Amino acid sequence: MEQPTTVLICDDNEAVHESLHAYLEAEGMMSVSVYNGNLALQLLSEQHFDLVVLDIMMPGLFGTEVCKEIRKTSDIPILMLSARSEEMDRIIGLEIGADDYITKPFSPREVVVRIKTILKRVQPKNKNPHYLNAGNLSIDVSGYEVKVNGQAIELTAKEVEVMAYLVNHKGKVINREELLYKVWGYDYTGDTRTVDTMIKRIRQKVAKAAPDFSIKSVYGVGYKFEVNE
Repeated sequence: MEQPTTVLICDDNEAVHESLHAYLEAEGMMSVSVYNGNLALQLLSEQHFDLVVLDIMMPGLFGTEVCKEIRKTSDIPILMLSARSEEMDRIIGLEIGADDYITKPFSPREVVVRIKTILKRVQPKNKNPHYLNAGNLSIDVSGYEVKVNGQAIELTAKEVEVMAYLVNHKGKVINREELLYKVWGYDYTGDTRTVDTMIKRIRQKVAKAAPDFSIKSVYGVGYKFEVNE
């Protein structure tokens, strides 16, 4: 029997847990509540979860630090919550590996929609692997694995999706809005810096290992994947 999707909710506000638990349960998903970052890390090391909802501002260990610790060993999807709406907070959250970001106060229904969107994106739609190759680069799309000369490069699930989309459209300029729509799966209108942040992270991770290709910036438009001759 297939196990239900289980979400770990890490927030110090009881009301957040109550509202999200009710909406997740209505969608057939389970949730486990923790109220500080240390306990979240402990539970993640002991049992399986499909996604983490993680508040940034918590006593003790901030959500940003928890996210960094998680990303050292896991690509589990992370949806970050914050009472602050500054753009820089969102960018920082994405830079350290969060899959999505939503500000308080929020609609529990919207959070659940975001969770379902993330899960739909990261879960393979079929069992047949889908591979992309370009120069010395290979991408196992369904397995979320990127290799250069046979050596694995550690990328988050969303970074792999961005790479795969660019490689699949090799030589074509892809604008930021298209990447947001195709990779994030819903409208991020006006927040195109999200794409810039993601591309910067990908470049930092693969530049030394993969000199045979490049992701070029096209000023005022977007990005283009090219294999260097």
